[in-house]
Amino acid sequence: MPDITIADATVARKPRTGRDSPLFVGSLEKGLRVLGAFDETHRSLRLTEIARETGLNKSAAQRFTHTLHQLGYLRKDPKTKHYSLAPKVLELGFAYLRTDALVERATPFLMEANRKCEETVNLTELDGTEVVYVARVPSRHVISVDVILGTRLPAYCTAPGRAMMAAMPADEARALLEASDLTRYTPNTITDIGLLMEEIAKAAVDGFAVTVEEHYAGDLSIAAPVLDFSGRPVAAVNIAVPTGRWTVDRIRRQLGPIARQTAQDISRTEGGQPGSEPAQFLRRIAVGRRAPIKAA
Repeated sequence: MPDITIADATVARKPRTGRDSPLFVGSLEKGLRVLGAFDETHRSLRLTEIARETGLNKSAAQRFTHTLHQLGYLRKDPKTKHYSLAPKVLELGFAYLRTDALVERATPFLMEANRKCEETVNLTELDGTEVVYVARVPSRHVISVDVILGTRLPAYCTAPGRAMMAAMPADEARALLEASDLTRYTPNTITDIGLLMEEIAKAAVDGFAVTVEEHYAGDLSIAAPVLDFSGRPVAAVNIAVPTGRWTVDRIRRQLGPIARQTAQDISRTEGGQPGSEPAQFLRRIAVGRRAPIKAA
């Protein structure tokens, strides 16, 4: 019988985490997978389609859809046998919005920023490689692009995503980009990681990120990161405007200071003490440059 070294024993005793943990409930994950099968391109699905989209066999898909239907989270058309999401699903999302302390603390500052610029002001949070809109104060103007709470967009081609990456260590920002599906949504979408890192470096210098029609045509966006007490990005304040009424130079000059100040005000409620100078960001990240960056 081979000897077991101390190192081997240590590895053997290492607790399992994630999906390998005995605490992980696979049936719950499968049920949530069924709810996640529905989106703007899959508004209603037959049982066989649910099985295909979730990777479940038909028997398992039938059990989960039946349970979710009985609990009120799915509708079922009696004629077509198609399933669709029921309004009760909204309770899950709005419970988050009602209980998230950051959204509660940020809302007055977002409203004040909206009053100053009269444009749409958003608060977004990072979830994996995407940003999620968790608070929104709409513009009084007609806007070319509108999103609703809960909308998810890729972080790499949005100003909020780049603003938060600009407040991360360089290797972490690069890892997030490498994990992203770098799709070209418009002719302006940057998909080269080297160029994206340069944009993130620029955002680190400015204290805000700007994107020009990278996800939606006609959309200009500027965003600044919200930091917690340790200086980690937890969200981003985003101001979105149409190209028909704004230019890049004008949003940098007029909306950049508003986005940055609003993000700093919210950061203070999170225990952060962000300075108003770009030097703070220069100390945190130096990417896409050969020479080291010195703080101003």
